[in-house]
Amino acid sequence: MKFLQRLKFYGFGFGLGLLIVFAMFGTRSCVTPNEQKMQELVYQQFKLSEKAACKLKCIMKNEMLLKIELRHFEVNYDVSTIHKKPCGEYYIQPKKEFEAQYNYKLIINDCDTISKIDDISIPATFTCNCQ
Repeated sequence: MKFLQRLKFYGFGFGLGLLIVFAMFGTRSCVTPNEQKMQELVYQQFKLSEKAACKLKCIMKNEMLLKIELRHFEVNYDVSTIHKKPCGEYYIQPKKEFEAQYNYKLIINDCDTISKIDDISIPATFTCNCQ
């Protein structure tokens, strides 16, 4: 076999291998467990406690805006108690690059298909009379 024939033969096999790999894996992307958990929490139905709803009003946000902003947040597993019964408790904080923009933190309980927001930690600059 001449070099050009071997190169064509190799190219055909390489192309065929690429097609097989693409057919098997498609357009999957690499997602970290932290990002995956945040996506799961955001796409579930939200249920706010009275305290969280009050604090959300204090920082002048609504539930839909909160869902949009949670794209820039991450789970802090060091503080979270994910195996707590009956619902895992997740401590949500802004990513490093968004800390200046979002100055609040959340505690979300993950109960099957409902994300229960129990508390929102807001800075002392907001005057809020929530108990």
